Amino acid sequence: MKKTAIARAFVMAAALSAVSFVAVAQQRPTSEEAAKVLKSAKPLAEEGNANAQYNMGVLYDEGYGVERNYAAARSWYEKAAAQNYAKAEHNLGIMYQEGHGVPADAAKAAEWFERAAEHGEPAAQNNLAVMYVRGQGKPQDLGKAALWAARAAEAGNESAISNLPQIAQNLPRSRIDGDNVNIRSEPSTSGRVLRQADRNTQVTVLDTRDDWAEVLFPKDYTVGWVAGFLLAGSSAPLQSDSAASDTSSTGGDVADMAAAATDDETPPAAEPTPEKAMHIDGSVVNIRARPTTNADVLFQARQDDPVNVIDSANDWSQVRFPDGRTGWVASFLLAE
Repeated sequence: MKKTAIARAFVMAAALSAVSFVAVAQQRPTSEEAAKVLKSAKPLAEEGNANAQYNMGVLYDEGYGVERNYAAARSWYEKAAAQNYAKAEHNLGIMYQEGHGVPADAAKAAEWFERAAEHGEPAAQNNLAVMYVRGQGKPQDLGKAALWAARAAEAGNESAISNLPQIAQNLPRSRIDGDNVNIRSEPSTSGRVLRQADRNTQVTVLDTRDDWAEVLFPKDYTVGWVAGFLLAGSSAPLQSDSAASDTSSTGGDVADMAAAATDDETPPAAEPTPEKAMHIDGSVVNIRARPTTNADVLFQARQDDPVNVIDSANDWSQVRFPDGRTGWVASFLLAE
């Protein structure tokens, strides 16, 4: 009897995990699958199981097997979030970002994304990075944006992997000036050693504090602190390819921020329709010769400059300005 009970609990847990995965992958369950999850999740959720509460939130958020009800979804998410369940915190951020059942509120969205990010949710880390880039719900801070994007990228979040180079190119670059240099978890010699770096290793500078610098290693996404005297050859970037960008799951981005309220990763934004009228959404934005950050900068555009989108490639848009000039810009730096 004891073995049977254990087996049943395992099967139920596996079923719930599978539904979470389906939601993350944006694969709508069949009516039978949704009914099965509802039947197994509800009693567990009522008993306080955070994973089941999250899954109940997903069912109501998306209308899987039940009538869509944002108030019920939010209630279940909040119960799971009270237990620090990161995916539920992330989806609450999406609800406030998109105004699903609540007034849209960037500050509250950022607050929930930050909680989820600190609890290790990559999609929320990416979304928080985007909010720092755009100054939405958070003061604009490219260093913090790069920090969170790096954490998401390290976890394999594809949007963050795409976004991070576009953020980092607007931050100062430097190189390690020493052998076997310790990179630490905090700006102090008592900080934990995260790794060691060799002379001339290229880094991006995210922040400085006293005689220390917080740096990003672009190749492996490590972020840590190094004594300032062990850096050399600092150089400033071109003026920003923005302050850059936005968030994700039932809506989000830095390569974009739109995704179903159940997404674990932010999908890239839909490519704009050719000749669609839009405007620049960044204080100083580089317009490039080709759809890559390695291409020459043709000129720079300013916040709210009107453009028409005439082509797209991956996460880039080719735009035409009213004076006839054309060039490529990262798509997340455009808004309707």
